[in-house]
Amino acid sequence: MACGIGLSLLNPQVIRYFIDTAQADGPMRHLVWAGVFFLGIGIARQGVQIVSSYLGQDVGWRATNKMRNDLAYHCLNLDMGFHHAHTPGEMIERIDGDTTSLSNFFSQFVLQVIGSVVFLAGVLVLISLEDWRVGAALAAFSCVAFLVLNLTRNIAVPIYTAERESYARMYGFIEERLLGLEDIRTNGAIDYAVQRFHNVNNNVFARVKRSELMSEALSAITGVMFALGYALAMGMGIWLYNEGTFTIGAVYLVFHYTSMLREPLFQLSRQINELQRATAGLKRIEALHRIETSILDGTEHLSRKTGSEPLGVTFDHVTFSYNPEEIVLNDVSFSLQPGETLGLLGRTGSGKTTMTRLLFRLYDIQSGDIRIGDQSIGTLKLDDLRRHVGLVTQDVQLFNATVRDNLALFQPDIADDRIVHTLGELGLGAWYDRLPDGLDSEITAGSSGLSAGEAQLLAFTRVFLTDPGLVILDEPSSRLDPATERHINVAVERLLEGRTGIIIAHRLETVERVDDIMILDQGRVQEFGRREDLVRDPASRFSKLLQAGFEELIA
Repeated sequence: MACGIGLSLLNPQVIRYFIDTAQADGPMRHLVWAGVFFLGIGIARQGVQIVSSYLGQDVGWRATNKMRNDLAYHCLNLDMGFHHAHTPGEMIERIDGDTTSLSNFFSQFVLQVIGSVVFLAGVLVLISLEDWRVGAALAAFSCVAFLVLNLTRNIAVPIYTAERESYARMYGFIEERLLGLEDIRTNGAIDYAVQRFHNVNNNVFARVKRSELMSEALSAITGVMFALGYALAMGMGIWLYNEGTFTIGAVYLVFHYTSMLREPLFQLSRQINELQRATAGLKRIEALHRIETSILDGTEHLSRKTGSEPLGVTFDHVTFSYNPEEIVLNDVSFSLQPGETLGLLGRTGSGKTTMTRLLFRLYDIQSGDIRIGDQSIGTLKLDDLRRHVGLVTQDVQLFNATVRDNLALFQPDIADDRIVHTLGELGLGAWYDRLPDGLDSEITAGSSGLSAGEAQLLAFTRVFLTDPGLVILDEPSSRLDPATERHINVAVERLLEGRTGIIIAHRLETVERVDDIMILDQGRVQEFGRREDLVRDPASRFSKLLQAGFEELIA
């Protein structure tokens, strides 16, 4: 930066020397060397500018990439209530869009703002060396110009903040409609969705227009101030030349230096404009960072005597609600011994899935206690807890990545041989043999090209590789045909060997081999006991469900 500023300030001095030497009929070789020197300075300035731009961009992107990582990590650790209230599209804009605006600011701030201030100071010093009156006049002009630009700073912040927020809402709207594309098409709602998008887009357009008008207003202010400074320098140069104080070269020098004020003033105006955008983005980033999760990390490690030891589960008078008006689980108590399997039954909305999510501390309970082994989950470190509890949901999420990354979940320390062996154990050996590049084969997001059964078995493989002590299966066969379901049930038995299991079920076949049965109804335990005891008891609710047809349970 210092080198570039020095070269920029030196070139007008060379031209001034050239003019005065030519006017005085100086030697030709002096004029030639002045021309060569002028060209050399110009080439050197271009090289310095390239290096400065590279270094500035490098600093800007390194800083904001680190910020993106911090924001992403922070958001991934926020509780589920936060994520239910914010769409993925909105979060993309908050994490990437706001930091991108800061990247432009960081990469140019030192070069443009500090550099412009230093450049202005250098110009004013050199002009003052020619004549202190001209230097004082242009210094006063520069101070007024900077003050005016600074006064406009706070005006633009709300406008730029509103612009960023409108983009976040638009991206969230687009993301939701793309996820629901099938429903929109099958219900003939394309025109309605487009009309809604038109309204959202109009809102973005209106806010962007206000933002751009503000940018143009700030630029216009810079232009007007520069015109006044240009007239001031011209007038004073003519006056001092007529007095005989200035030579033609000196008049040119002052005139040229004044014209050079345009660039730093323009850059200051533009960077103040960028400062508004960066301030708006930084405030949104700061607000996001200030959001604290209600799920506080524990301090203890989960005690497992061996890596394969099953873990018992105890719910002790647990009450939970997502909001105060509606209790989802009401005074739930039960105990599941290590190595045993629980079949969890109940109508939709009875609290089955909520109960399993509480075991991961995705939410915290209002009262009672949940223990894994002999330890309360509230005292356990979250990473440790979730490493020893495995979950397979009915909607399997696969990533646009290799088979290895999808199964090992981007953990490079899991050996390839172990992954291949596990695939064979769970019935995916033939599927693996058909892959063109083995574990390096790409899987597209959303499990495109995979059957529902294959996707479910891949989810089982993920859990198997982590070797948890407790496995939760959330309706693993609810969307499968009977033949595929039988194949899945074999894999379930293999997965649950030597582990404690909780199975949320909608079909009779799924709970044929469980040890205990629990029936939930409106958040309360209606029945809990050994499966064989409940089957033998004709008065039990489970026995009546078997006689009447299991599917009535979820009707």
